[in-house]
Amino acid sequence: MPVQLCAPLLSTRSRGVVFLFVAVLLLIAAAGSAFSAPRAGIKVDRTDTLTAEQRYKGTKEYAARLEQENSLGKARGNWLNCARMFRAIHVSERKGVLGPTSLFMEARTYRRMFDLFRMPQDLESARSSFLELADLYPGHTLADDALFEAAVCAGMTPGKEALASELYRKIITFYPQGDQVEKARAKVSPKKFEPAKPQSPAQATESPAPQHLASLPPVKYWASEDYCRIVLQPAAPVAFTAQVLDQQGDGRLRRLVIDLARSYIAPKLRQPLPVRHGLLKSVRPEQLDDETARVILDLTSLSEYKAFSLTDPFRVVVDIRGGTAVVKEAQSAEAQAPLPVGPQPVQPADKDKRPAVASVLAQPPVVSLTEQKKRPPRVDAATPPPAIKGKSQEKLSLAQQLGLGVRTIVIDPGHGGKDPGAMAFGLKEKDIVLTISKKVAKILKETYRYDVVLTRTKDIFIPLEERTAIANTHKSDLFISIHTNAHSDRSKSGIETYFLNLATDANAMRVAALENATSTHSIGELQDILSTLMQNSKIDESTRLARSVQSNLISGLSGLYKPRDLGVKQAPFYVLIGAEMPAILAEIAFITNPEEARLLQNERYLDAIAAHLAAGIAAYVDHHHTAAITL
Repeated sequence: MPVQLCAPLLSTRSRGVVFLFVAVLLLIAAAGSAFSAPRAGIKVDRTDTLTAEQRYKGTKEYAARLEQENSLGKARGNWLNCARMFRAIHVSERKGVLGPTSLFMEARTYRRMFDLFRMPQDLESARSSFLELADLYPGHTLADDALFEAAVCAGMTPGKEALASELYRKIITFYPQGDQVEKARAKVSPKKFEPAKPQSPAQATESPAPQHLASLPPVKYWASEDYCRIVLQPAAPVAFTAQVLDQQGDGRLRRLVIDLARSYIAPKLRQPLPVRHGLLKSVRPEQLDDETARVILDLTSLSEYKAFSLTDPFRVVVDIRGGTAVVKEAQSAEAQAPLPVGPQPVQPADKDKRPAVASVLAQPPVVSLTEQKKRPPRVDAATPPPAIKGKSQEKLSLAQQLGLGVRTIVIDPGHGGKDPGAMAFGLKEKDIVLTISKKVAKILKETYRYDVVLTRTKDIFIPLEERTAIANTHKSDLFISIHTNAHSDRSKSGIETYFLNLATDANAMRVAALENATSTHSIGELQDILSTLMQNSKIDESTRLARSVQSNLISGLSGLYKPRDLGVKQAPFYVLIGAEMPAILAEIAFITNPEEARLLQNERYLDAIAAHLAAGIAAYVDHHHTAAITL
């Protein structure tokens, strides 16, 4: 009933209450319309409906307004918001083309803030972001620009002059074709290394590395009775060689040496390290000469070894097998040549000659990477042979022919700790995959009675090479790495499973480079390394395992969730390199897709993924047994 009609029925006090109530309702309605409607002249967009490219463009336009409009630019908080907007884009697009550019713009925004407001923390934030870009994207065209800007910031910071010189030298050494190299040379001239004067032991322990040499931290190792993985991580990419140094009196080869050019081991780190764990007896670091660091590995036995390099960050990985007395002839001719002394010149790659496996030069050039990653497998990968006796049978692997079973399975939750992986909608890849991996491990243990090892059981960072070493030292029969996918296009969705194999064209090399955050030059060397590291039987088994997991995930989830089947694909993933068992990498959803992100927050969906992933592994094992029995 309208207030005017009911007013005669109300007392004066009651009418006052009613009118006050109506006034409050009108004020609330007016306030709501004020908040929901954009002010005149200002365009308001819902950020959750914008693409990454639109958000980046809008943030750049906002940065331009800060420069041009004094009313906006004089407030430091506006600049800080702009920097945070660029950081948010970088976090969600870390693996895409906007990852490095948004990070560069964040760093430039902090640098501009320092110019305007002279606050030291802004200069520190700028330097940190520039260095982060150079570390994450060493092959990107902005990498040398970021290093130069970081050097400028360091030069403006009291006490950071030495760091500035070091960064200029890095540009000269690693980006000789970049557009910042001449400016870097103008800032600093390389100094010739002079041997240190005799010092007391106390002084020697504090001796810093010469600025033009890469310092070498303590050696990392993982060892079992017949396997050992050594990882050396110099502060910068360097040339290296690996070879057998000598032969013991009983005819067994038991000593392996790795020489790193342009490298330096601090005196306090040159003490022999007794290990006496399985295959590895001791590690002996030493400074061979002014510019060559040497690491000697004493082994109980040595039958074969393989040495290769990985990037982001650069490290040298050496896989060693013990057992027989003779090193296999699979090692390169260079590895059998006399051990070179001193640094080796970096030569351009010869397209017609495969580089030696035991001597890999890593000096990333400036490369512009395109978006998109991974590619479908070649048609001929693990192609079933013709039908026999009216039945379609796959070619049996060596393990099947020998009747070998599967007992130990290693589950690898991707990322962790300081590496969150892909992030979107408040979710982090590292948390999701750890939850799913634990569920998979529980099912494989309780339902299928396998021995299961998790590479991590909590939120910690584990380097990629350590994950594979864990599988090898546990003598695992299968290795499954679990991840979530990401894409700048939020409509991308689906499940895909990968096995380790070579890229087959230039575009595939760029794709692998983007996924591994390295340059196509390094991936080109990786191609040759992989051709030696991998055997066809393992590729075939990994393909079968990938197909079984992919098939079970899609068929099992199709009833309620209807995921998009992106198929089985191949790519040179670092985490799979050196695995001595069938190994795959499963991308179980796109964390950047709104619908799949919503599902990833549903415990029932995570349970379903884990159940069908485990079923895919069990189906592979079952086929593994029955194929051998029915032959």
